[in-house]
Amino acid sequence: MKGNFWVLVLLGISTSSILSQTLVEPNQNFVWENFSFVFPEAVVVKQNSTMSKKLTVYPAKRDGFFMVVRTLPWKEGLEDKTTWKDSVFTKGIEPKQFQKMVGNLNFQIFQADQVRNQNALRNQVWVSIDSSPSLWIWIQWKSDRKDLTEFFESNLFLPL
Repeated sequence: MKGNFWVLVLLGISTSSILSQTLVEPNQNFVWENFSFVFPEAVVVKQNSTMSKKLTVYPAKRDGFFMVVRTLPWKEGLEDKTTWKDSVFTKGIEPKQFQKMVGNLNFQIFQADQVRNQNALRNQVWVSIDSSPSLWIWIQWKSDRKDLTEFFESNLFLPL
């Protein structure tokens, strides 16, 4: 019986993802997968290393925004928009679309306002068009936080 327990423990460890957390101070340059990020306030950054690499960012001290960053496993980028669009934007909201160059990266940006749990939220999804690996960024922040609106819409989080 004890042998079966240790086999299950070892199997669980070998199949689980590697997760690490880091506290990042405001305006500190944080590098992940050759991409650089800066945050407007102290944040906790969780890195998940499995087959698809994922970074999750939460404020360390107060509520207001979160951010999920992933590397996309394909090179086409924007072929199937419904998969990520349905996972981020509530059905019935048609996001605005525009392109933006940040440094040497070209992004397709989708933006929509939503109300969830009585909070007015702004959502943006950034998809890099011509980089390899492609980068997918989902940012959600409270609309009443004008400091966050200015920070994210001025793309200050990507100091390229």
